[in-house]
Amino acid sequence: MSESERILAVDFGDRRTGLAATDHMGKIAFPLPALIGLKDQACAQAIADLAKERESQVLVVGMPLNREGQPGQRAHRTMAFVRILEKVSPCPVATTDEAMTTDEAHLRLKEFGLKAARRKKLADSVAAMIILERYRGG
Repeated sequence: MSESERILAVDFGDRRTGLAATDHMGKIAFPLPALIGLKDQACAQAIADLAKERESQVLVVGMPLNREGQPGQRAHRTMAFVRILEKVSPCPVATTDEAMTTDEAHLRLKEFGLKAARRKKLADSVAAMIILERYRGG
């Protein structure tokens, strides 16, 4: 992984899937609009299409691990999605621990003064941005 790698990060969820990306130079991370209400195959294809459009070099999916760093029930569901994504992705798919990213996203958005209803709409993509930051080691 390099600091200039173009990354598309995914916070996979049953109803909403948050997305974040780096700029074309791979330097700046920012949230993208979430995918809402898509079944797994359609969600994976939409992510793959976006990765191709953005010329992403890697997809990073947040993996929900428990406090001991072990996969729980939700992690198994996410791994099933990762396997679907790997079949359609134009680039390699990696995972990284997403523990507490949603809580951190809400906290960041609250610090910016956003009301709860607005935070709920943006939290998944901000969580994806945090996943991207963690993957890059920052």
